[in-house]
Amino acid sequence: MVTNPYRERLRILLILYFFSEPYHNSLQPAFVQVFRSEVKIQKIDFLIRYPSYLCYELMRLYEERGSPNFTDLREIIKTIFDHQEPQLRTDEMIRFFYGAYEELDDILVFLKSVGLVDVSSRKSVGLRDIQKEYFLTKYGVDKIEKILYSLPAARWYFDRCELIKQYFGDLSGSAFKNRQYDIEVYRDTPLGNYITDIEHLVKEKYSDLFHTQL
Repeated sequence: MVTNPYRERLRILLILYFFSEPYHNSLQPAFVQVFRSEVKIQKIDFLIRYPSYLCYELMRLYEERGSPNFTDLREIIKTIFDHQEPQLRTDEMIRFFYGAYEELDDILVFLKSVGLVDVSSRKSVGLRDIQKEYFLTKYGVDKIEKILYSLPAARWYFDRCELIKQYFGDLSGSAFKNRQYDIEVYRDTPLGNYITDIEHLVKEKYSDLFHTQL
């Protein structure tokens, strides 16, 4: 699969922007938002990259909580399929030990090199980086809000992050992971393989819920 580094950087930057918390530290005045949990980055990235799984999760959420409401849910999914997102927007991820995964180091090194983010962590006994924190700089937030937001090519990513935050923003990385593992196709993907799309399952579930075809 051919990767697009600009698209990857945009996705990760916007995930950090939308799902981070305000940050105030007089010793680090340039940092204004903080995101904690690489797992959560990976799981949100998966929902952006697989529109079919997002639709499936929204229908599951409706069955559990009644949110989105019936009308909104129908329109969200219909719009995604009318725009052929499962065919045009799916950007495959490989299944590793803890589910969908993408190496983030190169992306974060670039974002740090241009002053948009910073990353801190501490070493475990086994010398692994743990307890990672991802900081958005004031400069980075300004670039997102004053430049990226107005770019037509970036609009879809803003809208998709807003949608995911509206309905799933309260979930932890572990909760995201557990939900995704509930889906058999995802769970049964062999390690090292690209995770299979579930467009057919979404169409079946949509038909059962709304008694009409996508």
